[in-house]
Amino acid sequence: MTSAVDTRKLGLLSYLRSQKHDDFTVRGRIDDRRFLPREFPADLPVMISLQAYPGYRRMIGEQWMHWHDYYEFWLATGSGQYRSGNHQFSFAPGDVVLVDPLKLHGVIRMEPTHSPLVIFFRAEAIVRNGSDVDRGFLGAWDERADRIPPLLDANAVSASAVHSAMLRLAEIWFERPESEDRAVELKFHLMEVLLELRRAFLPRGYSAPNTMVRRAERMARLNRILEYVGEHCQEAVRQPEVARHVGMSTSRFRAFFKETTGWGFSDYLRDLRLERAARLLRETTVSVADIAGQTGFADQSHLQRLFKAKHAVSPLAYRKTHQQP
Repeated sequence: MTSAVDTRKLGLLSYLRSQKHDDFTVRGRIDDRRFLPREFPADLPVMISLQAYPGYRRMIGEQWMHWHDYYEFWLATGSGQYRSGNHQFSFAPGDVVLVDPLKLHGVIRMEPTHSPLVIFFRAEAIVRNGSDVDRGFLGAWDERADRIPPLLDANAVSASAVHSAMLRLAEIWFERPESEDRAVELKFHLMEVLLELRRAFLPRGYSAPNTMVRRAERMARLNRILEYVGEHCQEAVRQPEVARHVGMSTSRFRAFFKETTGWGFSDYLRDLRLERAARLLRETTVSVADIAGQTGFADQSHLQRLFKAKHAVSPLAYRKTHQQP
């Protein structure tokens, strides 16, 4: 017997299969900080996309890890693995994944046919006057305990209401022509989804302090850190040096970076260097020794050891695979 949870999940997935997909790639869109920018409409900063990934084999894993300052959540239509901050987890059709602003995140593995429904929005779409009531709609992100993964299982009881609200939101996005009424309805149904997500992730009656000012301060400081690291990562960058650049003690800097991005600073720096090395291997004929020098590794053997540990192949084997026509 099909449950109400299954019925609503299947109804949403069935509806999405009939809609137009948008091809998407991260290649060339992520800057040296691993920041992925987006241009939002001014009146209602909301974007919805049913994404397809024709070049997904070149995108998954470290090539896809990025961060942004806007809010995001998506509905899985296929299976795979995902990493966001400290959390790494599997997802399946109907699961809803929250993407926390400022956290490094990306797909580790997925089915080639996975085409998630992705919703992006800026806080200003919901919180315009700074009221506590408005901020409450962002509770699933801003008030969720760090220990709780940003994943709502499709079979959870609370997922049924989320699926129903997401279907209503998708119908407005895909079917209604541009108009003032459409924008009003989009905002209404987005807030409906956010309310159901709050109920799914937070205990009833939960209350947390204002996080908006704190987030803005963190964003400004993180930008300074990542811009500095992006400019100097080919050098012998040390945590005390970066901490001094942003006016922090080394211990406070270490804690701030981990809490804000979900990554340790050394892990971030190593993976940033590895991704730059991988890009040079994919796009140039520069020798592995020269790439090691250009990307901050001690020598060629240092790069080879870390690269193979990350990609399970040597740099030359990786180049051969990715430079095939």
